Order: sequence, then C-alpha cells, then structure tokens
Amino acid sequence: MSQPIRKVPLTHGAQWLIRAINLGTRNPRAIFGAALLLIAVLYLLLYLFTMPLRIGGNAISMDSFVTTLVVAVLAAVLVLPVLLGGLMHVIREAENGRPVRARDLFAPVRLHKAVPLALLGLVQIALALICGSLLLWATGLDFWSQYQDMVRGAITGRITSAPTAEQPALVVLVQLIYYYLSTAVVLVSVPLIMFSGLGISDAVKRSFGASLWNLGSYLFAAMLFMFGVMVCGLLVSAAALLLMPLGAAISPVLGQLLVMVLFALYGMTVLVVMCGACYFAWRDVFAHNDDAPTAPSTLAPPGHLEA
Repeated sequence: MSQPIRKVPLTHGAQWLIRAINLGTRNPRAIFGAALLLIAVLYLLLYLFTMPLRIGGNAISMDSFVTTLVVAVLAAVLVLPVLLGGLMHVIREAENGRPVRARDLFAPVRLHKAVPLALLGLVQIALALICGSLLLWATGLDFWSQYQDMVRGAITGRITSAPTAEQPALVVLVQLIYYYLSTAVVLVSVPLIMFSGLGISDAVKRSFGASLWNLGSYLFAAMLFMFGVMVCGLLVSAAALLLMPLGAAISPVLGQLLVMVLFALYGMTVLVVMCGACYFAWRDVFAHNDDAPTAPSTLAPPGHLEA
C-alpha cells in the first residue's frame, strides 16, 4: 500500500532546513565524511572522463571536445542521484542512532537501488530537453545565432549587442518551472526509492504530486536554502581572499591548500544541508511516524538552531 501524501504547513520548509543545519551532532564523522567522499568521487569521475581533452591538447577537434564534455556530464548526471541516495542513507542511519560510516555512501549498490536511482538522471535530462524546447520556442530561432555571435565576439574582443528574446517573461517562467521540478521531483524521488521501496515510475509520479500539493513549503525551503547558499558563498569567498595571501606568505602551495580546504568544507556543508532537508521533507510528507529517530535524541528541537 502506497504512503499517502501529507499536506504540511508553510513553516515546515524552514524546519527542514533548521534540522538539516543541526545534522552532524549525532555522527559528524560519518555524515560529513560521506559528503567529502561524494565530492571526491564526482571529481574523480569528471577527471577520468575528461582525460582525453588533456591528452589530446590543442590537437583535439571541436566535435571531439563537445562529445567528451557531453559524455562526462552524462556520467555525472547518472551517478549523482546514486551518491545522493547514499548520503541520505548515512543521514537516516545516523538520525536513528544506528552505526554508520562514511563508506556507507555506496549503500545503494549493496541494497540494489543504484539502477533506479541512476535512472533519475535520465528524468532530469528529459526535463532539460523539454525546457530547452520551450526556451527555443520562447526566444525565437534568431536568438541562439545572435547569442553565438555575442560569445564569439567576447572571445575575439569584438563588442556585439546582447540578443533579446521574443517572449522574455515566458523564458523566465520556463526556467523557474524547470529548476523547481528538476530539484523538487528528482531530489524527493531519491528517498522514495531508497526508503519507501518505490520504483522509478511511482517515485517520480508521487514526488511530482507532492511538489504540487506542498508547493508553498517546498518553495519556502528552496528560497531559504538558496539565500543561505549565496550569503555563505560570499562569506567563504571573502575568507578565501584573506587566507590566500596569509598562506602564501609562508608558501604559495599553503595558500592554495587553505583555499581548497575552505571550499571543500563549504561544499560538504551545502551537500549535507540539501540532502538533510530532502530527507526531512520526505519524512514529513510521505514516511510513517515510525521512521522518526528510535534512540534518545540529542538533536535540538525543531525551530532551534545550534552553532
């Protein structure tokens, strides 16, 4: 029997983020270690798939360059939902007080959930193709040729006028709908496949229904998340500008290393908060009450933000 879709108040969007920010008080080594491992796997994947570009150098043709990039992006899009499912698995196990380690990021493979999770990448590609078709219709055929001329002009130092879309309001609307659906549907489908035992088709259908039924709370959480990411990104960038010369005063390598560590910590935190918010959204909207933590909670109550 499928789990019902609950209608949750608007304020739950903020509660999901607050709970996600407080993640790590249970098992920070496992949760943030899994997030760091996720970043490392994606980096390694992109490094391997783009290796022909480094080997070929300037001799590689434009067609080969584009093909290699498309294959690398496709591989990342297929692998990312599997890794996100693994990170949510680590978060869920830590939340329920069960022993878990960073390498449990690969639990979807062991639990035979990797294939349906990877198929979510195809769903995202399909949404992107639909969005691209709508944008092509909204901007007009001349827009893209003018855009390419503008890019070539920027590369060669020639100043060209920016292209204008035939229906700019429709362009903005299509982009907003795409970004909302590609995040709300795909990300919430991950725990539906991992924890609710649904197949790819049922997970996408139910997550799409939930994205409409809980439009207010989803949008509220998304806006708060994006605002926090932008503010923290500005602070991290400012800190990087301070760390670089301080480290470079000792060694140029040390300055670069400090900046890399800073941005890695920032990326880990963004991943944990994003996956944690999606996990709590799934638990509130779909899961039964028995999915709540079984061990005595050491987390802050909902609405309370810890350092």
